[in-house]
Amino acid sequence: MERTDARQIARVTMLYDVSLVFNKMPADKKILVEVISDVICPWCWIGKRNLESAITQSGLPVDVQWRPFLLRPSMPPEGVLKPPASASNPRVGFRLKSKGEAVGINFTGACERTPFTVPAHALLKYASEHEPGRQNALQEVLFRQYFTDGVYPGGDNLRLAAIEAGLDPEKAIAYAQREEVHAEIKEEALQNSASGVSGVPFFIVNGKPVFSGAQPVETILHALRQAAAAS
Repeated sequence: MERTDARQIARVTMLYDVSLVFNKMPADKKILVEVISDVICPWCWIGKRNLESAITQSGLPVDVQWRPFLLRPSMPPEGVLKPPASASNPRVGFRLKSKGEAVGINFTGACERTPFTVPAHALLKYASEHEPGRQNALQEVLFRQYFTDGVYPGGDNLRLAAIEAGLDPEKAIAYAQREEVHAEIKEEALQNSASGVSGVPFFIVNGKPVFSGAQPVETILHALRQAAAAS
């Protein structure tokens, strides 16, 4: 998803404003950017690259946290085989390909199956809870593995992703395989959908929903500066 749906953001903003009355964030000099996304969302990777460029340009201290969304919540654990790529049905369209190349991403469409992403989200949850400084790096690895390398995000591939991101692979995978963690991921993703998030990436800055879609660097930069001025 690329465009911002004003009604969607207004609804989510209302729900988050109510939440913040009862759960005030502790005072912190860093800006917190929460990104609701799914591992199989190509625009989420583009949005990530634009966010990182905006953070660099801003010079502001920013923490990024990735939160789950399930674009295909009924996907079976083994995923679904994709149809063969063809001229009439390319796996990577021209627009996505060019947008990706503009930010240094090579979308290949090489993975043969559309994946079940709950285990990947569980691994991201482990990083968030136990090694938060590595979650953003893990998200980058997961995006690259699936969209560029054609690697299915499951099984041993998640262990390799954990290693590449600098996590303790044994602890990370043991956590990511727990059924109760999978249930928590599904519940959080459902709550995000119920709050009004219908397209991703969806950005929340210092607890306030700001926009959805792979927004340009300038838009994200403006949001970061506004958050800094308001803190």
